[in-house]
Amino acid sequence: MNRKVFKAENIQQAIANIKEELGSDAMILSTKKIPKKLSDPYSKTMFEVEAVLPGTVSKTVPSRADVMESIKDDIAQIKDMISIAGFGNGMQNMVCNHFESVGILASLLRAGVSEPLASNIIHNASAVMDDNIQPDEKILSLKKYVMRQCLTRIETKDFFSRNNNSGVPHVAAFVGPTGVGKTTTIAKLAAMLTFQRKMKVGLISIDNYRVGAFEQLKAYASIMGVACVPAFCRQDLSCALDRMRSMDMVLIDTAGHSHFDKLKLDEILKLIHSDFAISTHLVLSVTSESIIIKDAASAFSIFNPETVVFTKIDEIKRCGKILDHLCDMKLPVSLVANGQRVPEDLIVPDNPGLLKIILGKGSKEKDDVGSGKRTAKYC
Repeated sequence: MNRKVFKAENIQQAIANIKEELGSDAMILSTKKIPKKLSDPYSKTMFEVEAVLPGTVSKTVPSRADVMESIKDDIAQIKDMISIAGFGNGMQNMVCNHFESVGILASLLRAGVSEPLASNIIHNASAVMDDNIQPDEKILSLKKYVMRQCLTRIETKDFFSRNNNSGVPHVAAFVGPTGVGKTTTIAKLAAMLTFQRKMKVGLISIDNYRVGAFEQLKAYASIMGVACVPAFCRQDLSCALDRMRSMDMVLIDTAGHSHFDKLKLDEILKLIHSDFAISTHLVLSVTSESIIIKDAASAFSIFNPETVVFTKIDEIKRCGKILDHLCDMKLPVSLVANGQRVPEDLIVPDNPGLLKIILGKGSKEKDDVGSGKRTAKYC
């Protein structure tokens, strides 16, 4: 027997039956979902898989090239099915109802998007998709609708490009947990504003906890030729801001504290939210576990941040969890840092560019130095 069709309630069982009867070297020729019979309320959705033993393909089908191309597609689809097999019943039900979504769903999950969000995105995309679309165009159309659904959950803001005609500098403080890269990010941003956007920039450090924090920022400032002063109390900060009133932008580096240390966070809050017009921007590292990012975002919400900055995306393979956190935080992304180089490793993304990063398709290339372009380059 050269070819045989196997039927089962799920693709995993069908593959197991194939291996048992034809062996582990059997080749998959095609897969098909058989919907439930409307006339039989007790019927179940079934999967039909056609398999063949190696060495018999060319004898049983006229075109080996066509079959091999079909086999590649089917194997890819089966891999996608297997990759989502361990998820809950809700996921499996969604796949059964939208069988064409298997590959797209697997891609979202591989990118790091959570199961509930990935399912919700595909469900919403399927709901608004045209029902009269041709079957051979359905997958491509679904991909487009899924991308649109993802984009509705993303907001970016080029916060640091604004023209300042008020006569006083715009002051921005960067807050976040210890070790997320606030100081390096500020240095990158200061360089970008100074050399690319031709703005007058001043730096202030109010970090009196980390040893060498001010010295590190001052070293960057010296290289760039910008002013940098410490301020560890309200009076110091007032004097520092007064000295920098001729600047276009003043960037404040704050101390990093555990998001569980409410007393320390309150100290920073009282200092920068006194009588000063200071915007705050939350810095988070994507290398942290999702629960830590969520807890940190909740703790630092007392600062009412205007944007969020994601750092260290070069240290992680999957950035899909960013999409989950943006849905929770409801904050626009102003900056993305993807390395230690100053000032090169800083991206000011637009919505499509950020989505490429989230889905793992963004390249390591950055904005052209001095170009003033907002959108990063991508493959």
